[in-house]
Amino acid sequence: MSKEFFKINYENKKPRNYKKFNIGIIGAGNIVENSHLPIYKKNNLNVKNIFDINQNKARKLKEKFKIEKYSKSLDEFLNDKSLDIVDIAVPAEFNKELFVKSIINKKNILIQKPLSNNLETAEEIKKIYKQSSLKSNVNHQMQFSPAISAAKSVINNKYLGKIISFKLFTYRFTDWSIWPWLEKIDYPEIRYNSIHYLDTIRYLFGNPQSLVTKLKNSDNDIKDKPMNTNIFLKYPDFYGELDIIHNSKEKSKNWRAGYEIIGDNGRCDGVISSMIGNGYNFLDSIKLTCKVNGLIYEKFFELEGRWFSEAFLGPIYSLMDSINNDTEPRSNIYEAYETLILVENVIQNQN
Repeated sequence: MSKEFFKINYENKKPRNYKKFNIGIIGAGNIVENSHLPIYKKNNLNVKNIFDINQNKARKLKEKFKIEKYSKSLDEFLNDKSLDIVDIAVPAEFNKELFVKSIINKKNILIQKPLSNNLETAEEIKKIYKQSSLKSNVNHQMQFSPAISAAKSVINNKYLGKIISFKLFTYRFTDWSIWPWLEKIDYPEIRYNSIHYLDTIRYLFGNPQSLVTKLKNSDNDIKDKPMNTNIFLKYPDFYGELDIIHNSKEKSKNWRAGYEIIGDNGRCDGVISSMIGNGYNFLDSIKLTCKVNGLIYEKFFELEGRWFSEAFLGPIYSLMDSINNDTEPRSNIYEAYETLILVENVIQNQN
C-alpha cells in the first residue's frame, strides 16, 4: 500500500496577497508579546501599529518587534488610515466598545476569545456585525492547531467510519498566577480554558444534544473556584467527554494532552504538544489506525507546529481569505456566539 494512501491536511495556508494587509494591534499583554507578535513577525506579516492604555508596554513591544509605530491614544490608533485589520487582544469586558469603534472606523477585525464576557453583549456585537460590510474573525485558535486540523481531516475523509465516541483531555499543572485577573471570574477555568476545547468540539463534532458538567475542587483552585472540569456530551449517535486536570503532580515531561476519536472503522489518537512540558519540547502528532480493504492500516504522523503559537496564524489567515473572497471566516462572530452559548450550557448543567 502506498504511504500516501492517507492524506492529512492540517496546514494553515498563507494567502498569496498577505503582504497587502496592514495590521494594527490593540493590547500589549502577555498573549500579544508571546504569541501574536512572535508568530506574525516570523511569517513576515505587516504589523504597522500597536496601542495599549499602558504606553510603556506598547512602546516596549514596538521596539522589541520592530513595529513601525505605537499610538498614544485609541483615537490616534483608529484614525490610522493605513490599517486594514485591527487585532483586538484585551480582556473580554472591553471587546464590545473596541469592536464598535473599529467598525465605525472601517476596520476589519480579529478579536480575542471569548467574544464577550456575557451573552447579551455578545448578541449585540453579532447584530452590529451583521449590519456591517466588514469582516471579523474570533481568535479561537485551538481549532487551527495541527493536531485538531489533522483530526478534522481524518473525520471529513471518513477514515474512521461512523463516529462512536471521543475524548479530549489535558492532565498537567497550570500556574494560574500568570493571569491574576482570573480571580474576578465566576468560572475561570471554563470561561478561559475549557472554552478552547468546547469550541474545538463544536468544530469537530457540532453542538451536543445535551451535556452534564462535573467541577472538581483541588489544591490548585482559584479562591475555592474549582479548576478541574469534566463534561459528558451526548450526540444523536455517539458520546463525548472533556476531561481537564490542572493539578497534576507528575513531572512536566509526563503531562498528557490530546484526544482519542473512535469510529466503527478505526481510531485516531492525537497529541496536543503545547500543553506538555514547557510547550516547546514536542510537536503535535496523530496516530491513525483503521481498516482498508479488510486489512488493518496503522500510521504515525508527526506534524509541524503547535497550538501555541503557530496556530495563531490560522484565524488571521482565515480573516484575510474572507476579505479576499467576501466570505465568512472560519471562527467567525456567529460561530463564536454559538460557542458562548455552549459555555453557558456547561455552567448551567452542573451535576
